[in-house]
Amino acid sequence: MTGCDQPKDKPADKKSYYDVKGFIETQIAFLSEQKPTVSKQMGVAGKKEERSTKNVDWKKELELFVQSDINKPAYSKSYVVEKPDSLTVIYTLKATENLPVRYLKIQRDKVSGNPVSIQAQLRSENKLYSSEKNIEMHCASHSNQWRLMSYSIKGYQKLAMMDQKDFNINAQVSY
Repeated sequence: MTGCDQPKDKPADKKSYYDVKGFIETQIAFLSEQKPTVSKQMGVAGKKEERSTKNVDWKKELELFVQSDINKPAYSKSYVVEKPDSLTVIYTLKATENLPVRYLKIQRDKVSGNPVSIQAQLRSENKLYSSEKNIEMHCASHSNQWRLMSYSIKGYQKLAMMDQKDFNINAQVSY
């Protein structure tokens, strides 16, 4: 809920891109209070597991989505912005840049303006390690409140001299 009361006309508050972090932090506060049930299907290196719980550390659970925020002053000229329609915006990292968030796509609801879906690709690599995470969340209005309905994380981690480990998580949120 923070950020709603702050004036938007101060230059320091000006966001170059959509405020993903602000949206996710609002969801974290709401989810922490509501304690919905989360049903997850997880797979790591071919092993699968299913789990359902109400005990979720939402800050930790949605950390990758917070990390997909590209509203940092140093990033302000690092992305190509496309608007295929009035409700969709796509941020693609310029070829000359080397930042963790390679791609971010936000589709918004035509009535509320809130995100219906957020998709991002995060990648990091050095001589010893490489990883890629493709994250996606879907939200909808439920009982007059904009809510996270599902999310997924797919990707891999690869350490030098070791096999690549693929992983995926699919989660459904029930209120």
